Amino acid sequence: MKNNIKNIVLIISLAVCINGVAQQSPLYTQYYNNFSLINPAYSGSHGLFTATANIRSQWAGEAGGPETKTLSVHGPTGKNVGLGLSIVSDNVYVLSETHVYADFSYSIAATENSTLALGLKAGGSFLDVDLLKLGIENDALFSENVNQFNPNVGVGLFYYTDRLYVSLSTINILETKHYNKSKNVVSSASDAIIIYFSTGYEFDLSDTFKLKPSVMLRGVDGSPLSTDISASVLWQDKLEFGISHRIDESISGLFQIRLTDNLKIGYTYDAITNDLSNYNNGSHEFSLILDFGKRNSKRKAPFHWMKENISNDIIIE
Repeated sequence: MKNNIKNIVLIISLAVCINGVAQQSPLYTQYYNNFSLINPAYSGSHGLFTATANIRSQWAGEAGGPETKTLSVHGPTGKNVGLGLSIVSDNVYVLSETHVYADFSYSIAATENSTLALGLKAGGSFLDVDLLKLGIENDALFSENVNQFNPNVGVGLFYYTDRLYVSLSTINILETKHYNKSKNVVSSASDAIIIYFSTGYEFDLSDTFKLKPSVMLRGVDGSPLSTDISASVLWQDKLEFGISHRIDESISGLFQIRLTDNLKIGYTYDAITNDLSNYNNGSHEFSLILDFGKRNSKRKAPFHWMKENISNDIIIE
């Protein structure tokens, strides 16, 4: 009986976690490498196609801890238009959720030196809960696995120059009620709209060093505001070190290196600063970023791409 209660509490907690955080609402420390996941207007903003693979392993050292795998691609496809596609796989113990979304963006010239892009995201999430894996017997609540699909849409605005960016978006406009009790089976909990706001700027410290501070805010009704404050130093447009603080939650070390003109890798370690630090060894995050296309220095772009490495201009009229 005691084990059953423990498992029930666990599965309810995981259900709330995966829908409150992972309902196509990825939580990355390296969000600058996956910006199209949280803002569809970002797609195609730097003028060439980019593919990003990302793995984030949370609660290191704990069996069944959250793990997120991401594959995304985006780029310009015509006059002022950008397209993107993302696949995100979340796994937490017996819960598995796969998000598949397509992005569309349209860019206009806000001023001579700045661009405003508008974006639309559409797709959905496949939820799979393997309740039978819990091994709870003689309990109708856990006698049948859960499989369902939840559609959703998102919108975004992305304003940028070659040094500044400002981003505002949401990726789950449909406040789908995921809590469902059918045939004594609980599928999951409900979610609420998440609003993302981010801004950053690039400063020249010298001919070889640049400073790149940024802020990311995530707001959802009924939950505390999540705030990431980050700063990194870029050396010769190749090697980048930084630090990030998620207030009341974690502090992170950031590292990225550009191996070739088209290939970049990144690593982040998050050290938990709240009470959960007693139960896990932090989180690890790895990124692989591959660019496609010839490069030149003509196109302005958001600062987190090297300006010297931009090509294939979108024609903005």
